[in-house]
Amino acid sequence: MKYYKSIEETIAEVQKKDKRYNYVILIIIILMIAIIASLIIYAQDKRNRANEELIAKYELELIENKRLKIQDSLRTDSITQLVKTLRKELEMIERKLETNTILDADKMVVMNTVNLAQEKLNRITNNVTDNTIVRYYKRKADGNRIERLIQSMKDPQFNLNLKQVADDNGRYRVNTVWYGTDVDKEEVRNLVSALLQIGIDIKTIKEFDNPSTKEWKSEAIEIGYEPTTITKSITSADLTRYVTKNNNSDYYVRFYSFNPDAKIKQSLTQFIKRQNYNLKVYPDWKEKPSFFSSSPTVFYYSEQSKAEAEELANKLNQANRKLRFTVQRGNGYGISKSELDNTFIVHYLQ
Repeated sequence: MKYYKSIEETIAEVQKKDKRYNYVILIIIILMIAIIASLIIYAQDKRNRANEELIAKYELELIENKRLKIQDSLRTDSITQLVKTLRKELEMIERKLETNTILDADKMVVMNTVNLAQEKLNRITNNVTDNTIVRYYKRKADGNRIERLIQSMKDPQFNLNLKQVADDNGRYRVNTVWYGTDVDKEEVRNLVSALLQIGIDIKTIKEFDNPSTKEWKSEAIEIGYEPTTITKSITSADLTRYVTKNNNSDYYVRFYSFNPDAKIKQSLTQFIKRQNYNLKVYPDWKEKPSFFSSSPTVFYYSEQSKAEAEELANKLNQANRKLRFTVQRGNGYGISKSELDNTFIVHYLQ
């Protein structure tokens, strides 16, 4: 006789199968969640390790960059000190020439040799610093106070280019300051102000009439004498028109470069200085770092400084039409919280 399950037995069997099926589904879901969670944790851990490696590499590169800068600074200081020593020796030769009784023809030969030596020293100094050149046509009537002043100035610092005046009869003092088109007017103001403070009677401050006659003149200042009918002397009040009227001094620019054109780099950094930014120039990278931009870029680190970063990029593009600086928000590595609103990093490469 065939046995038929009761309804109760059938329901119990179905419930048992459903329960077993639900357990299987539950186990599968748990396994899937565990796998997904493991993948997420692994990916996060991998990303964290990559970020840590990037930060560590960036920090190592900053340390190396700092070491190179210190090394370069020590070399620069050494060369600058040597130049100062040689200049003092040349000054002693000049003074002895003025006191000793030797033939004018022989004196002229020696003076020309001294001037040539001064030119060589100037070229050396100009190669190791980017300070503005001040060419001073020395006058006997002014003694040594002007050159001592220029050599002692710290902010700003200048490269003194000393020239002897062949026909100086000792009756005329310097009365004129000329400057090039690319010179920071604030530096002109600071220099003239310092000259006034030591009693130098300046009658005229003016731009070079034809700076293209000598390429270096566009970035230089000259102090000398010229005949003039002007009787009124320059005063401190007259120097107000040489004050830079912008707020760029509130911002700090770090300039990094890889495989740069040396002349373009120099012109860009000088341009940034003339715009009154606080500029810090780092040594060129020998190899391109992984984080370095693939094109000329100005990085900013706060929405508050974005407009200023765009203005800086536009200025750099106008300063050199061959380049195209773009603007990008940086990730903030190496930038402290207090620097986010007022710091820009420039990446320049060819």
